[in-house]
Amino acid sequence: MLGRMLRQGTPRVAPDRRRRRGSQAVEFALILPILTVMLLGLVDYGWFFLRQSLVVNSVREAMRFGALQTPASGDATGDCSTCTDGAAAEIVLLLGEIDISVSASDVTPVIVNIAGTCAMQLRPTIPYDPLTGFVPVPAAYDVNATVFLQNVTGC
Repeated sequence: MLGRMLRQGTPRVAPDRRRRRGSQAVEFALILPILTVMLLGLVDYGWFFLRQSLVVNSVREAMRFGALQTPASGDATGDCSTCTDGAAAEIVLLLGEIDISVSASDVTPVIVNIAGTCAMQLRPTIPYDPLTGFVPVPAAYDVNATVFLQNVTGC
C-alpha cells in the first residue's frame, strides 16, 4: 500500500525530459551559423579598420618625410623632385612593411600652390584584400594627404 501511494504522489518527469533532450542541440545548430557570420563580420571589420589606420599613418609619415627634403640643384623654382620621389619611395617602403604592395608611380605626390605656399598633395587608392570576405567592405582605401613643403619656395 505504501509503495502504491509513493508512486501516485511522485510527479512523472522522465518522459517529458526525453522529449526535450535534443532541443538544446537543435537550437544550437540553428543559431551557430548566425553567430559564425557575426563573428567573421566582426573580425573582417576589425581587420579593415586596423589596416586603414596603418595605411593612413604610413602615408602621413611618408608625406612628412617628403616635406622635409631639400630641392635638388636642377629643380625649377616651385618644384622639388627629391620631395615627391622621396615621399613615393617612403610610401612604398612603409606599405611594404604591412604587406601592401604598391608601385611608386601609383603613389607619387604632386606639388601644388595653396594660397601662395608650396604644398605636396597625394590622393592614392590603396587596395584592400578582405580577411574573410563574409561582409561587404570597400575594395580600397582612399587617402587624401596634403603637406606644406619646408624648403621649397616660389609656387
